[in-house]
Order: sequence, then structure tokens, then C-alpha cells
Amino acid sequence: MTPNPADFGGRCLIGECAFDAELLMPSTTYFGLAKSGSHFYATLRDQHGNMRRVLRACDADQSMLSWLFVAEPGRQLERHARSEDMWRGPISITRDGDTVEFAGRGADHGQYFRFVHTPNGFGWDEGPILTLAGDSAGPAVQWFNTWDSGACFAVTAKYRVHGMYLGETVEGFAGHEIHYFTPGFNWLNAPYGRGREFCWQQIANEYDDGSMVQATFACGAEGWGFAMVHDNGTFMSSTDVQVEATVRPNGYPQTVRYEFADQSWTWRIDPQGERPALAGIAMLGADGICTRDGDTRAVRYTMGNSDWWTDGRADAIIQRG
Repeated sequence: MTPNPADFGGRCLIGECAFDAELLMPSTTYFGLAKSGSHFYATLRDQHGNMRRVLRACDADQSMLSWLFVAEPGRQLERHARSEDMWRGPISITRDGDTVEFAGRGADHGQYFRFVHTPNGFGWDEGPILTLAGDSAGPAVQWFNTWDSGACFAVTAKYRVHGMYLGETVEGFAGHEIHYFTPGFNWLNAPYGRGREFCWQQIANEYDDGSMVQATFACGAEGWGFAMVHDNGTFMSSTDVQVEATVRPNGYPQTVRYEFADQSWTWRIDPQGERPALAGIAMLGADGICTRDGDTRAVRYTMGNSDWWTDGRADAIIQRG
């Protein structure tokens, strides 16, 4: 069936972009779309190599979702009890030139929240729970996607970070992901939550030779999907991506392989990478490592966070037997 005008049948427009202060403000619009929210996340390692994860979502005037995940030696990621001490409530978003500050309104030091965006990095402070700072890993990536009654515009920037997490020294990567939606829509009630998204990986690697890669891979129904890679100053992208996945008996993805142009990349779940499911959502979060097939560089620090839907929508890309 021929799609309506301005509906591209699920296909995305993709590319790299600057990650500037205007993107972050709740009053900004692009393509007539309103900012839905900012999502901050980080995948970190303590001094013994154990995984740590943090996630916070901010709407225009509040932040009600914030989680800490900790993997003890030999175990998977689990929600940490200190998540309940993180600030949840009203926030302010203010701009001073190229600097933007997100901050909890009314929070005391026990539930402190402050995230400061600068042109080349960020600072993230949650009082005694965590303090992170980092430098930009390179240009941001962007995608724009429509459906019959709406559209979504998303931009993601990544950072190489260090800091403290529950009293431990940590290093790794962080991301700041921004969604713009047609009013009335969010990720879950738009086509993505209702069947269009199969999987989505946000990738960043630092190798032992000091080189760095950041990438975004996704696959879904109706033509939705993309590959965007920054590797040593070269940007590669495609919406023509072939994907194969393997799945663990408990439903978590084991591997996801992406082929596009002359590239082949494989995401593999980390030994500590299973994250607890969110109640009422048929999607599992997982953390792993994604590298170009045949690349012999050893990875020193990595972020490979993944969305994976378990309601049968991804069956077409799962290898059997």
C-alpha cells in the first residue's frame, strides 16, 4: 500500500549533527515536534571490572524515573536499594549561553540532582550517590521517522566519563538521548512501543591503543532501522541493514549481528549484562560489547546498552537451531 504524503513507510532519515544547547531546552521544537524528554545513562566499571549502570529520565519540569544497577562478582545487574534515595520530583532546566543545567527543585543534599551540559562535555552530580564528568566522544547522531499520524526526532550524544559511584571509583561511557514527538505521543504509545522497534543498541568503545568508536544500531518493522558509526574520524551510516540475533532461554539477547555496506558488527551480551525487566513492558534491557567483526583491537572500556523486545515482534531476525 502506498503511504500517505510525509509518511516514509517506516524508513528513517539519519545522520550526524552538533549537540548544542538549543536541543536540550523544553521549549524547542524541530519539524513541529515538541521535546518529549532527555534521557541520561552511563555504563561504568569499578576498579575490579564489575559493571555499574545508572539511568535517569527528565521531562520538561520533572524527573520521576531514576535507577541504579550494580553487578556483584559473578552475578548479573540488579537494582540497588540506593535507587530509592535518588531525587524524583520537580526539576528546572535553565540555559546560560552554551551551558544548560538540569537541577532538582527542592532537593536537599541527600537527594541532590544536577546535570550540566557544556559544548564539549558534561557534569552529573547526584550528591553522595554518584558524581560523573566526561568529555564528548564526538559528534551526535540523529534520526527522524514518521507514521501516518505523527513523527519522532531523536538525537544522541556520548561521552567518555570517570567519577564516583556509591563510593567507588568508576570509568566508562555515558549517553544523553533526546526525543521529540508529535504532541500526545511518547516512546511506548508511538509505533516503536507498539511493534516497530525490535532492538536498539547504543555503542561506545575505547581500545587499548587509545582509539575510540561510537555507534548506534537499530532494527525494526516497516523499514525502521539504521546503522551509524563514528570510527577514527570517519562517519559511516545506512538504513539498509541486515540483522540476525540469537536469544538466551530466559529471553535476553545473546548476540545481535548487523551487516550494512561493507561492514559487519556483532553485539554480545556481557557476562554481567542482564538487567531487571521493567514491570508491564515486554522489553528487556541488557548491556554488552559491540565490535566490528575481525577487529583485533582489545577493548578497554565499553558501553553497549540494548533494548530488546520479547513479545514476538523480533522473531523474524532470531536464528533458530
